[in-house]
Amino acid sequence: MRLEPATSGDDVQRELALLERNATHLRYFLPAIPTGLIQTPAYLRHVMTQTSAFTGRDVEQVVAQKLERQAVLEDLDKRFEFLLTESAIRCQLCETAPMVGQIEHLVSISCLPNVDLKVLPLSVRVCEIPFNTFTLYDTSLATLEVFTGRVMLREETDIAYYERVFDHFAERAYGGDSARQLLAEWAESFQAVLTPW
Repeated sequence: MRLEPATSGDDVQRELALLERNATHLRYFLPAIPTGLIQTPAYLRHVMTQTSAFTGRDVEQVVAQKLERQAVLEDLDKRFEFLLTESAIRCQLCETAPMVGQIEHLVSISCLPNVDLKVLPLSVRVCEIPFNTFTLYDTSLATLEVFTGRVMLREETDIAYYERVFDHFAERAYGGDSARQLLAEWAESFQAVLTPW
């Protein structure tokens, strides 16, 4: 196990693009925020400009690189699983309109034939703690995101552990039409703020 310190936006985006290109089954556990692969441009820009994790970087360049990476979702030879907690979806990191747009975008992503998008409501009882974001690339690599970098895990026992954690939450999460219904309700709750009385 080793911590890879946060590097320049260019380096990170190139590395992630390579990982995504080489893997065929990608699983994302997202307890805090949607991953860049499924963020809208408006949401991306806000995260890049308003959070401490991205200060001092060329925002437009990194946003463009992240949006370019999203093309990988069109590769039907790949399978994507996105598992988001309610907190990751509803934590209001930006203004109401981009929040609504982001949630509606998740609904669209969930309809892609090679994507399985699940949501885990806060009301669901779980037996694990959703400590941190992690990604599983096939069965050869698990990455954990922390504030100051990323932990890379390649040992079979570590990967197997995170596969079990992912499965635990996935078994309790809502997918398909049930997920889309929840997302629509959450979008409506933000939309209500925009609607004048």
